[in-house]
Amino acid sequence: MKRIGIFIGLLLLLGCSEAPEQRLEVPFSLHFQGELIDANNCQVDSQGLDLNATPKPVVNAVTLYVHNVELQNHQGQWVRARLQGATEQAWHDEQIALLDLTPCQAEPVGGQALPLVLPKGQYQGLRFTLGVPEALNHQDPLQAKPPLDLPAFQWHWTVGYKFAFFDLAWRENSVKYHLGSSGCTGNIGETISCQYKNRPQVSLTHFQPGDKVALELRQFFTELPHARCFGKPQDKGCETLFNLIGLQQHEQRLFHVVD
Repeated sequence: MKRIGIFIGLLLLLGCSEAPEQRLEVPFSLHFQGELIDANNCQVDSQGLDLNATPKPVVNAVTLYVHNVELQNHQGQWVRARLQGATEQAWHDEQIALLDLTPCQAEPVGGQALPLVLPKGQYQGLRFTLGVPEALNHQDPLQAKPPLDLPAFQWHWTVGYKFAFFDLAWRENSVKYHLGSSGCTGNIGETISCQYKNRPQVSLTHFQPGDKVALELRQFFTELPHARCFGKPQDKGCETLFNLIGLQQHEQRLFHVVD
């Protein structure tokens, strides 16, 4: 009987132990007409980008907040992943990450990959949400924890964060695009509601572990040569930009998978 009791106790301990986990890094890369944009394309004295092409595209800023990351297992179920513990740069916590894909940055303000932790298994497909979760979006950045402690990434007039920020130029055209919740009423510390949530979900069904997520900038200039959009759907240029990023019931056309 004593041996049976010990055996049952071991089974209970195994049942209470945490399920095994695995780590997976998902890199993000910037592309223009299919060509990789990285530090090797930079001129030393340039504030923008040199692809050794004529004309030369310029990338002044590409930053993104990402949360709600999930991968699809081979049974077709979407499994929530968490981000690894905060790094020295404090560009993410377990829930949300700030990505800075701007080339030639002397001091980047975000990372270039999602370091994930998820249950052991075989996975295919990736999806994530752009933006800051509603529960965290309306706080004072001076009192917030990283990566939400950057006042430059908050719109004070919307009482929320800039979910994505694009500042691009090519030939005679430019795109300045700030995505965030808009039509918001209320003040920090009070109940705040927003008419336009503006949190698109990006779904990449062909993703396999080891792949990269590419952001194709040429698409901006293909769809809309010149635009300024600051989060309001009624603003000139916003409708097309919203459609590109996957809002207003459209499929996003900016992100794709590269191996």
